[in-house]
Amino acid sequence: MVQAIENLTALTTRLITTGPHPRLEGWDRAVVDVLDAHPVTGYADLLSRYVGSHLELAVPSRLMAGLAPGTTIRLRARLATGEAMAEKRPPHGAFVTEPPP
Repeated sequence: MVQAIENLTALTTRLITTGPHPRLEGWDRAVVDVLDAHPVTGYADLLSRYVGSHLELAVPSRLMAGLAPGTTIRLRARLATGEAMAEKRPPHGAFVTEPPP
């Protein structure tokens, strides 16, 4: 049996598109540009390699409500079963948005 690696990366992203996730109820699939990434202390960093690239990211729908393309989103995400996923219940201040310029 393969054991999952506990991982978490702090990302700064820019939203390109979003819509309902095809498999996860209550989640959206956001396509983002990854602008910056930093490891989170105590966790493996598996997402920094996406800086400068597009990334498909599963995000709870309640966090994505009303966000327009171009929005900057600062969040923490992990790689789980081959998919990048934002924290389901991010701690206060760990999911921050800024409207498009």
